[in-house]
Amino acid sequence: MSQTSPSKIVILLYNIFQLLGWTYLFYKAVESLIVGRFAVLSDPFFFKAITAVQTAQYLDLLFSFLGLSSTKPVPSFIHVTGRNLVVWVAFPWALTSNYPLLAIIPWSFADIIRFGNYINDSLHLNLNFLKVLRYNAFILLYPIGLTGEFTSAGDAKSNIEQQKIEPNLNLFGIELPVKAHLVLQIFRLIAYPGLAYMYWHLLKLRSRFYKKEKLRKNETKQKSS
Repeated sequence: MSQTSPSKIVILLYNIFQLLGWTYLFYKAVESLIVGRFAVLSDPFFFKAITAVQTAQYLDLLFSFLGLSSTKPVPSFIHVTGRNLVVWVAFPWALTSNYPLLAIIPWSFADIIRFGNYINDSLHLNLNFLKVLRYNAFILLYPIGLTGEFTSAGDAKSNIEQQKIEPNLNLFGIELPVKAHLVLQIFRLIAYPGLAYMYWHLLKLRSRFYKKEKLRKNETKQKSS
């Protein structure tokens, strides 16, 4: 596949879209934190923006299945679906909650790093600090993000239980014959095993990265000696 193949251009444009989207979301989330407006989802545009940017990440999975990226399908599915369950099911019932902010700030920071790293690799920019962040920042960001997801789901479940009727899951205006609170219960059961798997996967990638770095440094030393 040539360097200028259509698929690589599409993936690069997608990565740029994600980088810009998460940069905007990070800025607005931090701004809300600074001014004390913790219920960030009460801003309708922000809610629509995070829904669009996060939902679009199913393209990660599509690129993986088509063999157009090095992303593994299983961790990609767990990562994207876990987040989208929060965005689609928990966030609509937690618009006035403070907890989504606890998820959105680490999400956005992690994805600024992730998509910045993808662009760095695509354009051969050699910004090594992005790789270092990519394989270290998750150690702190993932537990914080999951705490925000878990508490947002808990708040959403409480709000649903206060309704006189049990609402069905509503995705993009389409009502599905599944109770929203049941989806939230399932999410809360699988959230921590999902985190454990993603941690294991990223630690493997981290180990691989540092092994390559060690080999690269040794080769550089041998050439200079």
